[in-house]
Amino acid sequence: MGLLCLLDETEVEQRWEKGGTTYSFARGMPVTRQGVVAFVLNRIYWNLQPEKSGNMIEKFSVLFCLLVSLTSCMAGNEAKPPYFVPIEKVLTRTTGRYEKQKECISFSNPATAFGFVAPENEFYIWIEDTSKDSLQCNWFVMELDYALHGKIQLKPGKHMYKITVQKNQFIKLIKATEAFVGEVRIYGLQLHQPYVVQDFITSYQGDIQFIGNSITCGYGNMVSIQPPPAGNPLTGFHAANENAYQSYAMQTARLIDAEPTLVSFSGKGMYRNFDGDTNETLPKIYDRIHLQSKSSALWNHDSQSPEIIVINLGTNDYYGESQNKPLNDTVFVQTYIQFVDKLIGLYPEAKIICVNSTMLNDAWPAGKMCWSRLQECVKKVQQHFEAKGNRNIYRFSFASQTAPYGEDYHPSLATHTKMAEELSTFITTVVNQ
Repeated sequence: MGLLCLLDETEVEQRWEKGGTTYSFARGMPVTRQGVVAFVLNRIYWNLQPEKSGNMIEKFSVLFCLLVSLTSCMAGNEAKPPYFVPIEKVLTRTTGRYEKQKECISFSNPATAFGFVAPENEFYIWIEDTSKDSLQCNWFVMELDYALHGKIQLKPGKHMYKITVQKNQFIKLIKATEAFVGEVRIYGLQLHQPYVVQDFITSYQGDIQFIGNSITCGYGNMVSIQPPPAGNPLTGFHAANENAYQSYAMQTARLIDAEPTLVSFSGKGMYRNFDGDTNETLPKIYDRIHLQSKSSALWNHDSQSPEIIVINLGTNDYYGESQNKPLNDTVFVQTYIQFVDKLIGLYPEAKIICVNSTMLNDAWPAGKMCWSRLQECVKKVQQHFEAKGNRNIYRFSFASQTAPYGEDYHPSLATHTKMAEELSTFITTVVNQ
């Protein structure tokens, strides 16, 4: 059970088996009546050429069979298998930011999810991964009837993937990797039988939005590495080891029975990024559907209204302290306040939780006290809005992480789970009271 790659657009033929017979047609997209007609007409033209060998009886026998095929193909309006269904027609639930294009739905951010009812026990889904590196391609997590079923590795390009489940099971495909890995496009399903709309009732779950950096994405959280001398967490990024589904963000959402949207991107900060850049910070790219693209279409904020927003930024702002690039805490607080003001304007009913970074501590860089300084900055942000009578701004502190670590000293799965337990308790006992 699950998804297996079948073939792609670069294949010479598409083969579809039915009743023991294999039909072959050019290219890789779904077979259409027009394509079959064109194929038959081509064969008729070929057989009429005078230079073709064979006696007239043989030629007319072949032509007769082809004409019968053409007549049969053109008669009636009913579709023939395989049956292609656009993805929009089958979706019953979507979570996260996505863009409706002419032939597909495209998306980039981690945790973006699409749910639908399985129309058959076995069918195919057309997915395109725009990533170029087969070793750093996108991954999905698949749920069946709201239970974790497994992970699915995509490969670059457009491919058809096979799904084998029980008919009428609820399937949810969730993007496990973040935006810089690449945009993903889903075109639709290919079925053995005509599509029948499925009746499916889902209970409404409140929306929660997480705004953050690599921690929120789940960077490197699927490995567990001891620090030197026993190990070395400085591994670099591997897409296979990033799983937003197991991040503290999505774990928190499941614990409080909410639908999560992640607006997160590795290396981003509130005022400055990991590399010191101040032009592509998270607040400045926040409105994009595809966070990695400067030309991205902008998200319609009216389409989703989170009841709770969690902001987890500051790790990359303070990283510069280790590079002898001091952070101006006053400017950081001012930028933070401006961003919260923007979020209030977009979602006036939302409760906003400002959290600190579990990756910071006061011991490194020596003498910089980064963890305590970020705590104080978040406190000043909350006090600013309290002074204006806004009691919907909260602050919450994660403890500094301990070993073992994920990739590049990011939180491990154990740390993410602990963070989710702490944050979900805070939400249920403080924020939602």
